[in-house]
Amino acid sequence: MVMATLRKRGRIVCLAAALALAGCETVGDRGPLTADEELLRTQSKTFVAENVAGGAAAGAAMGCLLIGILVVASRGDSRDIAAACAAGAVGGAVLGGVDGYMKAKQAQYKANEIAMLESIAADARSDNARLSQAVETAKRVAELDRQRLDNLAARVKSKQITVQQARAEAGVIRDNTKQIETILEGAREKRDTYVQARNGMSGANTAALDGEITRLNQEIAVLETQFTSVNTSLRVAGLG
Repeated sequence: MVMATLRKRGRIVCLAAALALAGCETVGDRGPLTADEELLRTQSKTFVAENVAGGAAAGAAMGCLLIGILVVASRGDSRDIAAACAAGAVGGAVLGGVDGYMKAKQAQYKANEIAMLESIAADARSDNARLSQAVETAKRVAELDRQRLDNLAARVKSKQITVQQARAEAGVIRDNTKQIETILEGAREKRDTYVQARNGMSGANTAALDGEITRLNQEIAVLETQFTSVNTSLRVAGLG
């Protein structure tokens, strides 16, 4: 279970690292992205890259890049980099994650559990603020995408365009849902880290952290609704 989670985290972070190295995203023949679509992509990459919950993302990315580079250098075969990246990401994430997060807090606050708990709650509060902004962006993008899908369906029905043409135009919508999914996965990981950290506290009043975890769950639920709604519309329209 733990290893599967780390592997999943590693794949996400390696993708983020690849995107960062590749530079700005191109949209090909989809046309320019809207301001909200650009913002969604920035928030998506930020949610992976700035994982404050223990440095798991940074550790996984470093493991991905360093071990991947070593394998390619030694074997001279770039096809090995994907497997090496996954392996390195797992190793890097092990060094981070909830264990690394808690050890860093313990080192910072020594035996002061109350101060450590307040710091963890502050981290969760910061993540909630960023997630809330991302959720609002996702809601606007999802609403626009639902309108686009309705328009595409009407144009296909009136034979203005073919299903194949509609599917091509829906490419940006599919990509938007991937961005939302990335934010969603990052938010779940953060929530799980705070839950584990909270469960590891003994005796201190966890009310503030509990409140932030509840808020994280609420924001995640809204994001899940947006993600599911657009994905369902894509599937019904045959454009998924």
